[in-house]
Amino acid sequence: MLRSDLRVRIPKRALVAASTMMLLGLGVSLAIGCSSTQFYNEGPGQPEDRASGTVPTGMIGVCKRPFSKRPPIVDEALWENARVCSASTPKSFVRLGYGHERTGGDQSRKVERMMEALREGPRIDGGNTKVLSMLRTIRAEGQSDPWLRDRVREESARTSVCDVTYLLNTMEQESARLRRGDRCAVRAYDQKQRKEVCLFDTSLEEAVWLTSAWACTARTEYTQKPESCHRLCAYDDYCARQVSCAAPDIDLALCAMGVCLPEPDPI
Repeated sequence: MLRSDLRVRIPKRALVAASTMMLLGLGVSLAIGCSSTQFYNEGPGQPEDRASGTVPTGMIGVCKRPFSKRPPIVDEALWENARVCSASTPKSFVRLGYGHERTGGDQSRKVERMMEALREGPRIDGGNTKVLSMLRTIRAEGQSDPWLRDRVREESARTSVCDVTYLLNTMEQESARLRRGDRCAVRAYDQKQRKEVCLFDTSLEEAVWLTSAWACTARTEYTQKPESCHRLCAYDDYCARQVSCAAPDIDLALCAMGVCLPEPDPI
């Protein structure tokens, strides 16, 4: 009679061999099923504004019009380091330059006449007459100049003659006091030096005088927060009344001399 509880004896070596084969098979299947991790070189990333030479947020950018001449009131180093304006230049940049670098003798003479009028401008006796005569000439010639045409149209409706001399004399004195002797009205970002420098040549008295009202009359929605015009006028009501009268002409004069501030968007 056969016993029903007979047990099959499997040699120990056979069990070890079978286990080894199973582990090897599992390892192969895992290697086939899982791909190796890939690490890609993503590069150094985008450089910071100051490292790339772009204008940091909140600072004034400038560019120079192609083939134009340096405006005498603009800082020479800033002009040399400025990039040429192009279709990709932000609208908020101040456009620098007048005439043509190889020709444009007439334009240079016009700018020199403007500089002469500005040198006479601070004089109490006759200075305002010189400045107003210069502005009338700019408006007349600006009708045919594509850079000035729109600014000529912005001439404010006047019921009396603007006292530009009184306005700028008062603001030059008060702005110097508020800035503790600093003659620079506004700073722009030099993309080569990667720092802010004075936009204007402060060694020229006529440049300091004309730009003393910058913080009040400039197109501040693009360039900087406005300074209180009353504060720059030393709270002089007569001075303050000249602001709305003279501001369009100051903007026009700056552009005629080669410093064109951004045009505001239409409302």
